[in-house]
Amino acid sequence: MILLRDLLAAGARLAGPPGATTFTDWCYDSRLMTPGACFVALRTPRADGHDFIAAAIAAGATGVLCRWAPASAGVTVLLADEPQAVLQRWAAARLTAAAPQVIGVTGSVGKTTTRRAIAAVLATAQPTFQSRRSFNSLLGLPVALARLRDEHRFAVLEYGSDHPGEIEALAALFPPQIAVVTSVGAVHLHRFGTLAQVATEFATLLAALPTNGIVIMNGDDQKGLLAHLTNGHADRGVIRYGLGRDCDIRADTITYSLEGTRFQLHWQGVVETVSIPLIGLPAVYAALAAVATGLVCGLRLTSCVAALSTIEPVAGRLRPLRLPSGAVLLDDTFNASPPSVEAALTTLAALPARRRIAVLGPFTELKTDEATVAARELGQLAAHCSDALILKGDWGVIAARAARTVRNDLPITIVDTTDAALRAMPVTRTGDLVLVSGSAEARMERFVARVLMAHPADTPGGTPIAGYLTTPQLDHLLVRQETAWRSVRIGAPDRPTWLRVDLDAIATNIRWLQQLRGVPLMVVLKGDGYGHGAVRVARAALGAGASAVAVATLGEGRTLREQGILAPILVLGYTPPWQAEAIVGLGLDCTLFDDDTAQALSAAASADRRVRVHIKVDTGMARLGLAPNEVGPFLSRLRHLPGIEVVGIYTHFASADAEDLTQTTTQIERFRRLLDELATAGLRPPLAHAANSAATLRLPTACFDMIRPGIACYGLAPAPTVPLPATLRPALSFHSEIAQIRDHPEGTPISYGGSYITRGNSRIATIPVGYADGLRRSPAWREVLVRGQRAPLVGRICMDYAMLDVTDLAEVRRGDSVVLIGQQGSETITADEVATWLNTISYDVVTGILPRVPREVGE
Repeated sequence: MILLRDLLAAGARLAGPPGATTFTDWCYDSRLMTPGACFVALRTPRADGHDFIAAAIAAGATGVLCRWAPASAGVTVLLADEPQAVLQRWAAARLTAAAPQVIGVTGSVGKTTTRRAIAAVLATAQPTFQSRRSFNSLLGLPVALARLRDEHRFAVLEYGSDHPGEIEALAALFPPQIAVVTSVGAVHLHRFGTLAQVATEFATLLAALPTNGIVIMNGDDQKGLLAHLTNGHADRGVIRYGLGRDCDIRADTITYSLEGTRFQLHWQGVVETVSIPLIGLPAVYAALAAVATGLVCGLRLTSCVAALSTIEPVAGRLRPLRLPSGAVLLDDTFNASPPSVEAALTTLAALPARRRIAVLGPFTELKTDEATVAARELGQLAAHCSDALILKGDWGVIAARAARTVRNDLPITIVDTTDAALRAMPVTRTGDLVLVSGSAEARMERFVARVLMAHPADTPGGTPIAGYLTTPQLDHLLVRQETAWRSVRIGAPDRPTWLRVDLDAIATNIRWLQQLRGVPLMVVLKGDGYGHGAVRVARAALGAGASAVAVATLGEGRTLREQGILAPILVLGYTPPWQAEAIVGLGLDCTLFDDDTAQALSAAASADRRVRVHIKVDTGMARLGLAPNEVGPFLSRLRHLPGIEVVGIYTHFASADAEDLTQTTTQIERFRRLLDELATAGLRPPLAHAANSAATLRLPTACFDMIRPGIACYGLAPAPTVPLPATLRPALSFHSEIAQIRDHPEGTPISYGGSYITRGNSRIATIPVGYADGLRRSPAWREVLVRGQRAPLVGRICMDYAMLDVTDLAEVRRGDSVVLIGQQGSETITADEVATWLNTISYDVVTGILPRVPREVGE
């Protein structure tokens, strides 16, 4: 309970007559508000909580702690220059007043499970408080202490660190009497630099102990780091736990089952058999830390061991969940780091199973070199521990390559979205074991939820499936299932201007196009996947059923191969003879229409490395290719060149998007007649393809053995004459945010050259996007969306910035989202509309968005 008088004592001041004088809890996110709580409005680099005060009050807040009072509230409003500082002072005073024995838990991994295990043991002796979820920061821990009661005799608090010095600050506010250090690992190196610096950060918790304080620490960590950690704290008691024989309290004879973990516990010559309803080695360490803490707090060993059986399984931490198929899913989605994934994979291998499947997401809290090493190590370990592997995200390329050095036949799929992971998931049955793990940003719990629940997208007609769980049931089983979490994004793009690419839309578009014509589909990925990101689009397309991909150049093909794309890749463009060795070495399919390149390819090929070619025929484009009457003799000559395998023949339409299709039907007829002639002569290649997007949509007779769409796969129309079916939806949206807003008087010149002069008092906003990003300067991009309304661009577009007039838009402020292509509210700006402004086509618009704009994909 939070009392108004205590908040005033902590430095808050009333903005007017109070309403409520007590509050049930703290809340700093209006989407998570519970009735009766006090909302604390915080300003962060990305948002200002004052903008959400009205939403918090509407959701039931009865108090607000903020920097400035809202216009109208109707609740108790407390003001403070630094609301978070008031929150911290209040929490420190609250802990002092309740005066429980404080057990502080810190470490690189395992904090939450250890904290819960300790609380389970201590609660059998005295009322025990524990900080909830991962509320372990200078914001989270004070919020958690709102639920501390006077009768609590133990308080088990979790201390985390996002930056050097945070644990020292937490320990100063909430000093412990017992400090538990779970591990010193590489998880935090991106923040602290070295393992020694990580240990130094954790050591600040030990420094806050009283002279009779106790240190309980993992004795299996690197011994040098343990010495570093305990240096200067020799006057305090130290208890080491772990598996090593030099640990004070240790475990051996460990066995795992789906019901939990059993082991033998050794303490001062006494041996106890322990059973805990948690799975995996991290659970063993947590149990040992809990028993050590219980013993220090005066509990009997037998009482501590008995209490371990009451530990509640933790959502998202190797929690076993039975699937309707009879298989069991190990949910490790809370916020896995490489060490915890290593432990999870080892546990997967140790558990009995008919087949083991690992579904692993990326890790975001690592430097690039650390992430590369982790990906290699986990890939190799996964190959030893699993029978099928699904890897979500770009890191999967490195992990898959490493896994194949161990087991070249291991089925591995790399995906980028939850939908793609679901489609890659093998059909499971009783005896199968599925591990799902990843960092919080990977949002792997969404995959788990979809597997456990009958999701409309996964069932014919959206009908429920017997045995699947409902949303309310999932709320109690999985992490991040609150309404707010279902829409929130964790993490952020690399800069405040970015593209969002809906890979699931691309997959849906490709499936629809393939079903439309009933023949295999080759997706065209020229121009970095039409500006959408060729590698990720390739993965999405192939996962959706595409048979092959096509690129324009050798370089584009090399990029795909290096990123693990193993499917056929056709280079559509001209390949000079000097690139023949690279084509063969990369295993690319080559467009062929001349003897010189054919000779070079044959020379580069070998008996065990043939080169696949597609013959290009010019039926009316007059750009590249053989004339129809040249194809037969050319194919005959190729038969005498060793190492060349002719797998395809194709042509390209010049005007399949025109209103008048006469030329296109003529091309179709020429191509068909050629194919008949080649078939009669025994020269017809297996695959004939011609249909681009427009022909795929309009001309069934053009589809032959395979279709080759490009722009339609991305949800964009080939031309105004070829409208898209409603089923196909755009995959790309273009975003930025407002960097600055200034008021200018009438007559103020804006941007270079002063070509635009304000016609009256104007509010001009600047956005960090310019022509070096693809925001075209001439002809100029005309409008963007801000707060769901159109705002005109004014002045000349700069290399890195553009200005817009927001005079007529209410309450626009720095940080507001700006949409350049896409939807905001009820307004939409399409790539086709932008193309009309620029006197070009949508192809040019999307491929013209330059590489320095980061591409963000949905989860």
